Amino acid sequence: MPPAETPTGSTRFDPSWLLLLAAALFLGRIGYGVWENYNPPKKSEKVRWVAFGEAEAVARATGKPILYDFSADWCGPCNAMKDGLFSDPKLAKALEAAVVPVRVLDRAREEGHNTATVDSLQRVYSVDGFPTLIVYSPRTGRSQTTSGYGGPDATLQWIAQNAVAVQTGVAPDGTPLH
Repeated sequence: MPPAETPTGSTRFDPSWLLLLAAALFLGRIGYGVWENYNPPKKSEKVRWVAFGEAEAVARATGKPILYDFSADWCGPCNAMKDGLFSDPKLAKALEAAVVPVRVLDRAREEGHNTATVDSLQRVYSVDGFPTLIVYSPRTGRSQTTSGYGGPDATLQWIAQNAVAVQTGVAPDGTPLH
């Protein structure tokens, strides 16, 4: 038998395909980072929302006023409030200490109509934009309203101050509420 041919040249492994793979992974990570920057992951809300039908009983039992959060899924400021205020564990805890939170979600754009409860609440409180926050005391019948979103700290401060105001009848500026 003739002797086996011996290979000529280098017997070392050629790593050039590894460099191409590393470059592709690197570019993929950069692309994902750019995508993530424009599409940040949704934060989960930490507020424990109370159903509308249970809110008055909970408010009477706890002595706290009700916070009605009128919002819509398509509303940019509403989503900013979800991410900035309602998804922060410390702020959510402070909010729940001051009020009984109730979400009133408008579905007219998505479904063509709202539930009777949502329509009724929007009429009672003359809600014409989102987000609208109403702090209401079932004990005194007083309420305070604000629209828009001014950031998590300012919004929480407004809620806390007006939770006291609707209970005591004295506005944060010291004037009597009607």
